[in-house]
Amino acid sequence: MSATPADRKVDALLWLAGGKSNRVAAEAAGVTAGTVAAWKRQPAFAAELAAVKALYEERPQDGRAIVDRLQEAKERLAAPVPEVSADGGFRVQVSLPPGLSARRVEQLTARAIARGLRAARLGQD
Repeated sequence: MSATPADRKVDALLWLAGGKSNRVAAEAAGVTAGTVAAWKRQPAFAAELAAVKALYEERPQDGRAIVDRLQEAKERLAAPVPEVSADGGFRVQVSLPPGLSARRVEQLTARAIARGLRAARLGQD
């Protein structure tokens, strides 16, 4: 099983680019099929998947190029570790589409803060 969220995403990318299902990619990445489906809806992940898929279709025998492309994807998909300020706090940026309900804004903001806390905790280990 992969160690980091970016590793898990790259594991899923490899299987998805090869034409496998969300379920198969999820098993390889150690996540649920629903998680893979959610990743596929994220613009950054979808762009990486399209790029890896295109390379795989163009040069399926060029394993080195595919591995290099997956490494680049891992670097781009890795969540940045928030910088912790002197007072122990940190900033989380949340981009929200217009027209969301107040409840949905709260949910998405809380999710971003939780991700930031996890990333900060991982960065301190």
